[in-house]
Amino acid sequence: MEISEAFKKEFIKKLLFSRTRLLCSHPFFGLLLMNMRFSLDAELQTAATDGEYIYFGAKFLSELSDDELDFILMHEILHVALGHCFRGEERKMTRLLISRAI
Repeated sequence: MEISEAFKKEFIKKLLFSRTRLLCSHPFFGLLLMNMRFSLDAELQTAATDGEYIYFGAKFLSELSDDELDFILMHEILHVALGHCFRGEERKMTRLLISRAI
């Protein structure tokens, strides 16, 4: 899927509105989202986070309702808040240390 400039502008608008809704209705999530960056990826099937960005598949984002987008943002920010996106790095580091020790 080719990502046009018009779609990028709509993407930004949709995410800003969602974040604003969450600031009003669920301030905990909204406040956490204030520090996140967003990225659009034509190849991604759904949504993901690495702790710094929340990534959205273009097709997936275009099909979400406002309520669904709010839920996805809360879901992804909880991955960050609970440290899920960082656990893999710890596992990689632990494996590396163990393999060096052997």
